Amino acid sequence: MRLPTAATSALTTSLWLFACTTSPSADGNGETEANDDDTETDTGETAGGGDGDGDPEGAECQADLQDCPDGYKCLLRLGAEDWEFVCLPVLGDQDAGETCMHDGVIAGTDDCNQDTWCIGPFDPTGGAWEGLCYPLCAEQGCDGGERCVGIGSLPVCAPICDPLTSGSCGATEEACIYRPPEGFVCFPQGVEGAGIGEPCPTGASCAAGLHCSQNVAGCDAAEFCCTDYCDTNDPGNTCAAQDMGAECVAIGATDPTQAHVGGCVIPD
Repeated sequence: MRLPTAATSALTTSLWLFACTTSPSADGNGETEANDDDTETDTGETAGGGDGDGDPEGAECQADLQDCPDGYKCLLRLGAEDWEFVCLPVLGDQDAGETCMHDGVIAGTDDCNQDTWCIGPFDPTGGAWEGLCYPLCAEQGCDGGERCVGIGSLPVCAPICDPLTSGSCGATEEACIYRPPEGFVCFPQGVEGAGIGEPCPTGASCAAGLHCSQNVAGCDAAEFCCTDYCDTNDPGNTCAAQDMGAECVAIGATDPTQAHVGGCVIPD
C-alpha cells in the first residue's frame, strides 16, 4: 500500500495495503485515487538460485507468477540498496484471514502459509508488525467475491465490499477502502482513526466508513482530509458538510456495481 505530503521512492509510496500508507491523488472529479505505480524488478536471476548453488533464498523472482520453489514464496523486502522481490522461506502456516506477524521490511518474512502474505500497518524502520494473511493472486486468480489488487507489484486477493453498507467487512480490524480503478475491498484499518474534516496523512488514516480525499469542506483544497461516503444515485444531499458546499461526487470505480459510490467534496 504514497504519502500526500512527502516525497518518497516509487515503490515505498505504492505500498499502501502492505504498509497502510497510500497517498490518494485527485481524479477528474476531485476525488481521491490510491495510485498503484508498479515497481519493476530486474528478474534476470532466476528463482531457485541464479548462481547454480541450488539455494533459492534471496533469489530474485516475479511476484505476479510466484515462481519460487515449494517452501519459499516471492515476497517484498528492503534490500541493501532498494526494495526487491526475492524468494524467502515459508515460516508459518497461518491461513487467509488469520492474524499474522510480519518480521519487518528488512527481513521480509512472515508466519503466513505459502499461499498468503501478511498485510498490516508497517514499520518503515524494520520493526515487526501484526496483520492479517491475504491470498497471493498469482496465476490461480481469486475466489468469487474477491478482487485481485496490487501492492506495488505484489498482487493479493481481497474481499470485495460496499462502503455504503455498514459491516460489509466482517473482521473488525478491516475497513472498506477504495483500490483504483475497480472499486472497494477490505483491508486492515490504519491506526489514526481520523474523523470528518481531519487530515489524513495516508489513505488508511481515516476512521472506518470514511474516505481520504482532497477538496474536503473545511480543509485546504490541496490537503487530504477525511470525508463521508455518499450515493450519487440519491437525489438528496446526505453530506455532513453540505452547508459548507459539500456535494456527492463519484469516486471513479470502474466496477459498474460500485460506480455510484461517491465522496462528499466541494466540486471543482
